[in-house]
Amino acid sequence: MSSTIIDETVILRYLLDDEVLSPRAAKVIATRTARVYPEIITRVVVTLRDVYKVPRVEIAAAMKRLLDDVMVDEPTVVALAVKLFGKTHMDFTDCLLAARTAIYNDDVVSFGKPIIQGMIDYRRKRQTAADARDRAAEARSRSTDSTIDKLRHHGRH
Repeated sequence: MSSTIIDETVILRYLLDDEVLSPRAAKVIATRTARVYPEIITRVVVTLRDVYKVPRVEIAAAMKRLLDDVMVDEPTVVALAVKLFGKTHMDFTDCLLAARTAIYNDDVVSFGKPIIQGMIDYRRKRQTAADARDRAAEARSRSTDSTIDKLRHHGRH
């Protein structure tokens, strides 16, 4: 199925009340073939925040609803970035970066963004904890296997 790439002007008209363009934008999006790139979502978020002075929580809610109506590259990343944007004070671009870091387990180097470094450190701690849980489960499994072997061996005497 082919798609129709839409830009920020279509999305803004879809989200905002414009007598002429809002119905046209809704019609394009209603086809379920509209595709949006993450950088376009970034433009929309910045415009809503800086030009229209929409609160972050409302922007996040609007973007979440939009993601239900359009196709987007990296949908999991964008959805997490939207969630982070609504709950933090990070710029949306940093939210995308943090989301990609969390999802793809990539390392990021940043000289001026302590919040990004904090996200990376959190991900590393979470991974270390998961690794420790895996090692503990493996040790318990070995112990159980050893106990079963001893019981079997004991039963043969």
